[in-house]
Amino acid sequence: MATPVNPLASATAAAGLPQPSDLLVVQRDAQPHRTTVADLGAAVLVPATATTIGAIKPGANLTVGADGTLHAAISGAMVFRGAIDPLTAAAPAEPIAGDVWLSLASVVVGEGWSGLTGKTVGVGDQLLWDGSRWIANAATAVLATTAAPGVVQLADAAALTAGTAARVVDAAQLKAVAASAMPLDLSTLPPLPA
Repeated sequence: MATPVNPLASATAAAGLPQPSDLLVVQRDAQPHRTTVADLGAAVLVPATATTIGAIKPGANLTVGADGTLHAAISGAMVFRGAIDPLTAAAPAEPIAGDVWLSLASVVVGEGWSGLTGKTVGVGDQLLWDGSRWIANAATAVLATTAAPGVVQLADAAALTAGTAARVVDAAQLKAVAASAMPLDLSTLPPLPA
């Protein structure tokens, strides 16, 4: 009958690590003791706690590679995939929930971006696949106030007429209005009443 192979011993032997049956000499004060790696490990390794250093055992979503590297598989985590122009580029095929792309342009999103088609996104906005549709997250966008800097949207003619909140007029728009304005000759006005 063949002797069963211990997979842990095979893996550690291949990596050049100590084997459970390796004999060690451990000395405490002047007294030497002979022990095996297995016995020493059982005596020395106690489980870690919140206040005590000790051994840990990988739990759910954690694995340890053959070289001792700890790997975490976190479901639902966001995964950065790159940058994309959502107007000219097609939505990524077969996205996975948590896939995130950064918008390269401030545009109205083109066809094929389920949930975002026709919506405006800005440069650097996160385009996130939530498992059923794309959503835009302008996480760094903070609306400007009179007390703090932030982001705003320029007013178009309709926004000016309607008095739409959170829209601003920039210097180029003011210059265009000023250039087309008729100059006012104050000398043609009647004097103010006394």
